[in-house]
Amino acid sequence: MTNKKPKILFIGPTPPPYSGPELSMQQFLESDTLNETFDIKFLKTNFRSDNTKKGKLDFSMLTNFFIFFSKLLKLLISNRLKCVYYPITPTQVGWIGRDVWTILLSKLFGAKVIIHLRGSHFKLNFQQFNGLIKKLVGFSLKRVDCAIVQAKYLDDQFFPFIDSTKVSVLYQAMDVNQYSDVYDVEVEKGKILVMGHMTKAKGYTDILKIIPDLCHEFPFAKFYFAGNIRKGERGVFYNQYTGEKIDYEDPFEAEQILLNSVYKNNYVNLGIISGDDKMKHLQSTDIFLTASYSEGFSRSLLEAMAIGKPAVFTPVGAHREVYKDGVHGFSFVPGQLDDLKLALKKLLSNQDKRQEIGTVNRSHVVSNFSIEKIANDFKVIILNTLAS
Repeated sequence: MTNKKPKILFIGPTPPPYSGPELSMQQFLESDTLNETFDIKFLKTNFRSDNTKKGKLDFSMLTNFFIFFSKLLKLLISNRLKCVYYPITPTQVGWIGRDVWTILLSKLFGAKVIIHLRGSHFKLNFQQFNGLIKKLVGFSLKRVDCAIVQAKYLDDQFFPFIDSTKVSVLYQAMDVNQYSDVYDVEVEKGKILVMGHMTKAKGYTDILKIIPDLCHEFPFAKFYFAGNIRKGERGVFYNQYTGEKIDYEDPFEAEQILLNSVYKNNYVNLGIISGDDKMKHLQSTDIFLTASYSEGFSRSLLEAMAIGKPAVFTPVGAHREVYKDGVHGFSFVPGQLDDLKLALKKLLSNQDKRQEIGTVNRSHVVSNFSIEKIANDFKVIILNTLAS
Protein backbone atom coordinates (compact mmCIF):
# COMPACT_ATOMS: atom_id res chain seq x y z
CA MET A 1 0.00 0.00 0.00
CA THR A 2 1.49 3.32 -1.06
CA ASN A 3 1.49 6.35 1.20
CA LYS A 4 -0.78 9.19 0.15
CA LYS A 5 0.89 12.36 -0.95
CA PRO A 6 0.63 15.21 1.60
CA LYS A 7 -2.03 17.77 0.70
CA ILE A 8 -0.50 21.21 0.24
CA LEU A 9 -2.45 24.39 -0.44
CA PHE A 10 -0.71 26.94 -2.65
CA ILE A 11 -2.16 30.44 -2.33
CA GLY A 12 -1.06 33.14 -4.74
CA PRO A 13 -1.43 34.89 -8.10
CA THR A 14 -1.21 33.46 -11.60
CA PRO A 15 -1.04 35.28 -14.96
CA PRO A 16 -2.28 37.68 -16.09
CA PRO A 17 -0.52 40.00 -15.43
CA TYR A 18 2.71 38.36 -16.57
CA SER A 19 4.92 39.59 -13.74
CA GLY A 20 7.43 37.75 -11.56
CA PRO A 21 5.10 36.57 -8.75
CA GLU A 22 2.43 35.36 -11.18
CA LEU A 23 4.87 33.52 -13.44
CA SER A 24 6.71 31.94 -10.51
CA MET A 25 3.50 30.59 -9.00
CA GLN A 26 2.57 29.14 -12.38
CA GLN A 27 5.97 27.41 -12.54
CA PHE A 28 5.44 25.81 -9.13
CA LEU A 29 1.92 24.65 -9.98
CA GLU A 30 3.14 23.04 -13.21
CA SER A 31 6.31 21.50 -11.72
CA ASP A 32 6.56 17.73 -12.16
CA THR A 33 8.90 17.56 -9.16
CA LEU A 34 6.37 19.19 -6.82
CA ASN A 35 3.28 17.42 -8.21
CA GLU A 36 4.94 14.01 -7.94
CA THR A 37 5.63 14.63 -4.25
CA PHE A 38 2.57 16.57 -3.09
CA ASP A 39 -1.18 16.67 -3.69
CA ILE A 40 -1.37 20.37 -4.57
CA LYS A 41 -4.53 22.42 -4.13
CA PHE A 42 -4.61 26.01 -5.34
CA LEU A 43 -6.37 29.23 -4.34
CA LYS A 44 -5.88 32.17 -6.66
CA THR A 45 -5.43 35.57 -5.01
CA ASN A 46 -5.30 38.06 -7.88
CA PHE A 47 -8.57 39.36 -9.25
CA ARG A 48 -7.07 42.13 -11.38
CA SER A 49 -5.21 41.62 -14.65
CA ASP A 50 -3.80 45.17 -14.65
CA ASN A 51 -0.71 45.89 -12.53
CA THR A 52 -1.56 49.59 -12.30
CA LYS A 53 -4.43 48.74 -9.94
CA LYS A 54 -2.52 46.33 -7.74
CA GLY A 55 -2.73 47.17 -4.05
CA LYS A 56 -5.40 49.83 -4.59
CA LEU A 57 -8.02 49.88 -1.84
CA ASP A 58 -11.48 50.15 -3.39
CA PHE A 59 -14.90 48.47 -3.35
CA SER A 60 -13.77 45.58 -5.56
CA MET A 61 -10.96 44.80 -3.10
CA LEU A 62 -13.42 44.68 -0.20
CA THR A 63 -15.76 42.41 -2.17
CA ASN A 64 -12.92 40.06 -3.05
CA PHE A 65 -11.80 40.01 0.60
CA PHE A 66 -14.97 38.11 1.49
CA ILE A 67 -14.82 35.92 -1.64
CA PHE A 68 -11.21 34.95 -0.92
CA PHE A 69 -11.79 33.99 2.71
CA SER A 70 -14.96 32.05 1.95
CA LYS A 71 -12.95 29.98 -0.55
CA LEU A 72 -10.06 29.55 1.89
CA LEU A 73 -12.40 28.42 4.65
CA LYS A 74 -14.05 25.89 2.33
CA LEU A 75 -10.65 24.46 1.33
CA LEU A 76 -9.52 24.22 4.95
CA ILE A 77 -12.73 22.47 6.01
CA SER A 78 -12.95 20.03 3.08
CA ASN A 79 -9.26 19.05 2.98
CA ARG A 80 -6.95 17.79 5.69
CA LEU A 81 -4.18 20.12 4.61
CA LYS A 82 -0.70 19.43 5.90
CA CYS A 83 0.73 22.76 4.78
CA VAL A 84 -0.25 26.14 3.37
CA TYR A 85 2.21 28.01 1.15
CA TYR A 86 1.51 31.72 0.89
CA PRO A 87 3.51 34.62 -0.66
CA ILE A 88 3.03 37.63 1.62
CA THR A 89 2.89 41.33 0.75
CA PRO A 90 5.29 44.05 1.99
CA THR A 91 2.54 46.58 2.70
CA GLN A 92 0.42 47.45 5.71
CA VAL A 93 -2.77 47.26 3.62
CA GLY A 94 -1.82 43.81 2.39
CA TRP A 95 -1.10 42.50 5.86
CA ILE A 96 -4.23 43.79 7.55
CA GLY A 97 -6.34 42.99 4.48
CA ARG A 98 -5.29 39.37 3.97
CA ASP A 99 -1.90 38.17 5.22
CA VAL A 100 -2.59 38.14 8.98
CA TRP A 101 -5.92 36.35 8.63
CA THR A 102 -4.62 33.81 6.09
CA ILE A 103 -1.82 32.78 8.44
CA LEU A 104 -4.00 32.59 11.56
CA LEU A 105 -6.89 30.77 9.86
CA SER A 106 -4.53 28.19 8.34
CA LYS A 107 -2.94 27.56 11.75
CA LEU A 108 -6.38 27.27 13.36
CA PHE A 109 -7.07 24.28 11.09
CA GLY A 110 -3.77 22.62 12.01
CA ALA A 111 -1.76 23.30 8.83
CA LYS A 112 1.90 24.18 8.79
CA VAL A 113 2.38 27.63 7.25
CA ILE A 114 5.16 28.62 4.83
CA ILE A 115 5.28 32.30 3.87
CA HIS A 116 7.32 33.67 0.97
CA LEU A 117 8.69 37.22 0.76
CA ARG A 118 9.11 38.01 -2.93
CA GLY A 119 10.94 41.28 -2.33
CA SER A 120 13.47 42.85 0.00
CA HIS A 121 11.67 45.68 1.78
CA PHE A 122 9.33 44.20 4.39
CA LYS A 123 11.60 45.09 7.32
CA LEU A 124 11.88 48.75 6.26
CA ASN A 125 8.16 49.06 5.54
CA PHE A 126 7.23 47.39 8.84
CA GLN A 127 8.89 50.23 10.76
CA GLN A 128 6.19 52.57 9.43
CA PHE A 129 3.22 50.33 10.25
CA ASN A 130 0.61 51.50 12.76
CA GLY A 131 1.45 50.38 16.31
CA LEU A 132 -1.60 48.13 16.71
CA ILE A 133 -1.07 46.59 13.27
CA LYS A 134 2.57 45.93 14.17
CA LYS A 135 1.42 43.86 17.14
CA LEU A 136 -1.09 41.96 15.03
CA VAL A 137 1.49 41.26 12.30
CA GLY A 138 4.05 40.18 14.89
CA PHE A 139 1.50 37.87 16.52
CA SER A 140 0.81 36.14 13.20
CA LEU A 141 4.48 35.90 12.22
CA LYS A 142 5.27 34.06 15.46
CA ARG A 143 2.93 31.30 14.31
CA VAL A 144 4.69 30.80 10.96
CA ASP A 145 6.54 27.49 10.55
CA CYS A 146 8.87 28.58 7.73
CA ALA A 147 9.66 31.86 5.97
CA ILE A 148 11.21 31.91 2.50
CA VAL A 149 13.33 34.83 1.31
CA GLN A 150 15.03 35.38 -2.04
CA ALA A 151 18.56 36.00 -0.78
CA LYS A 152 20.73 34.83 2.11
CA TYR A 153 21.32 38.28 3.54
CA LEU A 154 17.54 38.85 3.77
CA ASP A 155 17.13 36.22 6.48
CA ASP A 156 16.62 38.95 9.10
CA GLN A 157 13.52 40.41 7.44
CA PHE A 158 11.21 38.91 10.08
CA PHE A 159 13.41 39.37 13.14
CA PRO A 160 12.54 39.08 16.04
CA PHE A 161 9.29 37.26 15.23
CA ILE A 162 10.69 34.32 13.24
CA ASP A 163 13.90 32.60 14.31
CA SER A 164 16.65 32.40 11.67
CA THR A 165 16.51 28.58 11.86
CA LYS A 166 13.02 28.79 10.33
CA VAL A 167 14.12 30.98 7.39
CA SER A 168 15.04 29.38 4.05
CA VAL A 169 16.43 30.85 0.83
CA LEU A 170 14.81 30.09 -2.52
CA TYR A 171 16.18 31.77 -5.62
CA GLN A 172 14.23 32.73 -8.72
CA ALA A 173 13.63 29.95 -11.28
CA MET A 174 13.95 30.11 -15.05
CA ASP A 175 12.80 27.88 -17.90
CA VAL A 176 16.17 27.64 -19.61
CA ASN A 177 14.66 25.87 -22.62
CA GLN A 178 12.05 28.53 -23.30
CA TYR A 179 14.57 31.32 -22.67
CA SER A 180 17.28 29.98 -24.95
CA ASP A 181 20.31 31.77 -26.41
CA VAL A 182 19.53 30.27 -29.84
CA TYR A 183 17.27 32.51 -31.92
CA ASP A 184 16.94 34.10 -35.36
CA VAL A 185 16.11 37.67 -34.32
CA GLU A 186 18.85 40.16 -35.13
CA VAL A 187 20.34 42.13 -32.24
CA GLU A 188 19.83 45.89 -32.59
CA LYS A 189 23.05 47.69 -31.76
CA GLY A 190 22.55 50.13 -28.89
CA LYS A 191 19.11 48.81 -27.92
CA ILE A 192 18.74 49.05 -24.14
CA LEU A 193 15.71 47.22 -22.76
CA VAL A 194 14.06 47.99 -19.40
CA MET A 195 11.16 45.82 -18.16
CA GLY A 196 8.85 46.48 -15.22
CA HIS A 197 6.69 49.17 -13.70
CA MET A 198 7.75 52.62 -14.87
CA THR A 199 8.05 54.31 -11.46
CA LYS A 200 10.66 56.11 -9.40
CA ALA A 201 11.16 52.98 -7.27
CA LYS A 202 11.98 50.97 -10.38
CA GLY A 203 14.50 53.61 -11.46
CA TYR A 204 12.44 54.79 -14.43
CA THR A 205 12.78 58.53 -13.73
CA ASP A 206 16.51 58.09 -13.05
CA ILE A 207 17.04 56.46 -16.43
CA LEU A 208 15.14 59.23 -18.21
CA LYS A 209 17.46 61.81 -16.64
CA ILE A 210 20.63 60.21 -18.03
CA ILE A 211 19.35 59.67 -21.58
CA PRO A 212 20.38 63.14 -22.88
CA ASP A 213 24.00 62.88 -21.69
CA LEU A 214 24.41 59.26 -22.70
CA CYS A 215 22.80 59.63 -26.13
CA HIS A 216 24.82 62.77 -26.86
CA GLU A 217 27.92 60.56 -26.61
CA PHE A 218 26.28 57.44 -28.09
CA PRO A 219 23.63 58.67 -30.59
CA PHE A 220 22.85 55.08 -31.65
CA ALA A 221 21.68 54.15 -28.14
CA LYS A 222 17.93 53.73 -27.80
CA PHE A 223 15.99 52.96 -24.61
CA TYR A 224 12.96 50.68 -24.79
CA PHE A 225 10.66 50.55 -21.76
CA ALA A 226 8.27 47.61 -21.40
CA GLY A 227 5.68 48.06 -18.67
CA ASN A 228 3.12 50.53 -17.42
CA ILE A 229 3.62 54.00 -16.01
CA ARG A 230 2.30 54.04 -12.47
CA LYS A 231 1.59 57.22 -10.54
CA GLY A 232 2.57 56.91 -6.89
CA GLU A 233 4.23 54.00 -5.10
CA ARG A 234 2.35 51.07 -3.58
CA GLY A 235 5.01 49.02 -1.86
CA VAL A 236 8.56 50.34 -2.23
CA PHE A 237 9.35 53.46 -0.22
CA TYR A 238 13.03 52.94 0.63
CA ASN A 239 16.34 52.48 -1.15
CA GLN A 240 16.96 48.90 -0.13
CA TYR A 241 20.74 49.28 -0.59
CA THR A 242 21.20 52.42 1.54
CA GLY A 243 18.08 52.32 3.71
CA GLU A 244 17.23 55.91 2.74
CA LYS A 245 13.67 56.98 1.98
CA ILE A 246 12.96 57.41 -1.73
CA ASP A 247 12.02 60.91 -2.88
CA TYR A 248 8.98 60.50 -5.09
CA GLU A 249 9.07 61.80 -8.67
CA ASP A 250 6.13 61.86 -11.07
CA PRO A 251 6.94 59.46 -13.96
CA PHE A 252 4.45 61.14 -16.32
CA GLU A 253 6.14 64.51 -15.84
CA ALA A 254 9.58 62.96 -16.33
CA GLU A 255 8.45 61.31 -19.56
CA GLN A 256 6.98 64.56 -20.87
CA ILE A 257 10.26 66.41 -20.27
CA LEU A 258 12.13 63.87 -22.38
CA LEU A 259 9.48 63.81 -25.12
CA ASN A 260 9.83 67.58 -25.41
CA SER A 261 13.60 67.32 -25.87
CA VAL A 262 15.79 66.59 -28.88
CA TYR A 263 16.34 63.07 -27.51
CA LYS A 264 12.72 61.96 -27.85
CA ASN A 265 13.71 59.54 -30.64
CA ASN A 266 16.08 57.75 -28.27
CA TYR A 267 13.08 56.72 -26.16
CA VAL A 268 10.38 54.11 -26.86
CA ASN A 269 7.46 53.33 -24.55
CA LEU A 270 6.36 49.81 -25.49
CA GLY A 271 3.62 49.51 -22.88
CA ILE A 272 2.92 46.08 -21.46
CA ILE A 273 4.37 43.27 -23.59
CA SER A 274 4.06 39.50 -23.27
CA GLY A 275 4.36 36.26 -25.21
CA ASP A 276 6.15 36.36 -28.57
CA ASP A 277 6.36 40.16 -28.52
CA LYS A 278 8.21 40.12 -25.22
CA MET A 279 10.54 37.37 -26.40
CA LYS A 280 11.42 39.24 -29.59
CA HIS A 281 12.34 42.36 -27.65
CA LEU A 282 14.47 40.36 -25.24
CA GLN A 283 16.25 38.62 -28.12
CA SER A 284 16.86 41.79 -30.14
CA THR A 285 18.15 43.89 -27.25
CA ASP A 286 21.85 44.67 -26.97
CA ILE A 287 21.89 45.46 -23.22
CA PHE A 288 19.41 44.76 -20.45
CA LEU A 289 19.01 47.40 -17.74
CA THR A 290 17.36 47.42 -14.33
CA ALA A 291 17.76 50.45 -12.07
CA SER A 292 15.43 49.37 -9.28
CA TYR A 293 15.77 50.69 -5.73
CA SER A 294 14.50 47.42 -4.26
CA GLU A 295 14.07 43.86 -5.49
CA GLY A 296 13.88 40.35 -4.16
CA PHE A 297 15.21 38.74 -7.32
CA SER A 298 14.30 40.34 -10.64
CA ARG A 299 12.72 37.78 -12.95
CA SER A 300 13.12 39.96 -16.04
CA LEU A 301 16.85 40.33 -15.36
CA LEU A 302 17.16 36.55 -15.10
CA GLU A 303 15.21 36.13 -18.36
CA ALA A 304 17.57 38.46 -20.20
CA MET A 305 20.64 36.70 -18.80
CA ALA A 306 19.18 33.30 -19.72
CA ILE A 307 19.13 34.24 -23.41
CA GLY A 308 22.69 35.56 -23.23
CA LYS A 309 22.36 39.29 -22.65
CA PRO A 310 24.82 41.53 -20.77
CA ALA A 311 23.24 43.59 -18.01
CA VAL A 312 23.50 46.78 -16.00
CA PHE A 313 21.84 46.30 -12.62
CA THR A 314 21.58 47.51 -9.03
CA PRO A 315 22.99 45.28 -6.25
CA VAL A 316 19.67 44.90 -4.46
CA GLY A 317 17.94 41.75 -3.28
CA ALA A 318 19.60 38.55 -4.44
CA HIS A 319 21.52 40.43 -7.13
CA ARG A 320 24.33 41.33 -4.75
CA GLU A 321 25.05 37.68 -3.91
CA VAL A 322 24.39 35.87 -7.20
CA TYR A 323 25.84 38.36 -9.71
CA LYS A 324 29.34 39.82 -9.77
CA ASP A 325 30.14 43.33 -10.97
CA GLY A 326 32.31 43.12 -14.08
CA VAL A 327 31.49 39.44 -14.62
CA HIS A 328 27.73 39.32 -15.20
CA GLY A 329 27.50 42.96 -16.20
CA PHE A 330 28.09 46.23 -14.35
CA SER A 331 26.31 47.28 -11.18
CA PHE A 332 25.65 50.67 -9.62
CA VAL A 333 24.08 51.89 -6.38
CA PRO A 334 20.40 52.86 -6.88
CA GLY A 335 20.05 56.56 -7.54
CA GLN A 336 23.72 57.16 -8.44
CA LEU A 337 23.20 58.59 -11.92
CA ASP A 338 26.87 59.12 -12.78
CA ASP A 339 27.60 55.48 -11.96
CA LEU A 340 24.60 54.40 -14.03
CA LYS A 341 25.93 56.32 -17.04
CA LEU A 342 29.42 54.89 -16.55
CA ALA A 343 28.11 51.31 -16.40
CA LEU A 344 26.19 51.76 -19.66
CA LYS A 345 29.16 53.41 -21.34
CA LYS A 346 31.39 50.43 -20.51
CA LEU A 347 29.07 48.15 -22.47
CA LEU A 348 28.06 50.50 -25.28
CA SER A 349 31.69 51.13 -26.13
CA ASN A 350 32.77 47.48 -26.22
CA GLN A 351 30.91 44.97 -28.37
CA ASP A 352 33.31 42.11 -27.51
CA LYS A 353 32.64 42.71 -23.81
CA ARG A 354 28.90 42.60 -24.39
CA GLN A 355 29.19 39.23 -26.14
CA GLU A 356 31.59 37.85 -23.54
CA ILE A 357 29.33 38.78 -20.62
CA GLY A 358 26.25 37.46 -22.42
CA THR A 359 27.85 34.04 -22.81
CA VAL A 360 28.84 33.96 -19.14
CA ASN A 361 25.31 34.94 -18.10
CA ARG A 362 23.67 32.15 -20.08
CA SER A 363 25.93 29.55 -18.49
CA HIS A 364 25.37 31.02 -15.02
CA VAL A 365 21.57 30.81 -15.29
CA VAL A 366 21.56 27.26 -16.71
CA SER A 367 23.83 26.02 -13.92
CA ASN A 368 22.12 27.71 -10.99
CA PHE A 369 18.54 28.78 -11.69
CA SER A 370 16.79 26.14 -13.81
CA ILE A 371 13.20 25.27 -12.90
CA GLU A 372 14.27 21.71 -12.07
CA LYS A 373 16.89 22.84 -9.55
CA ILE A 374 14.74 25.47 -7.83
CA ALA A 375 11.66 23.22 -7.70
CA ASN A 376 13.75 20.53 -6.02
CA ASP A 377 15.06 23.10 -3.52
CA PHE A 378 11.46 24.11 -2.81
CA LYS A 379 10.43 20.47 -2.34
CA VAL A 380 13.14 20.05 0.30
CA ILE A 381 11.94 23.19 2.12
CA ILE A 382 8.35 21.88 2.23
CA LEU A 383 9.42 18.39 3.39
CA ASN A 384 11.62 19.85 6.13
CA THR A 385 8.75 22.05 7.29
CA LEU A 386 6.37 19.08 7.41
CA ALA A 387 8.93 17.12 9.44
CA SER A 388 9.55 19.92 11.95
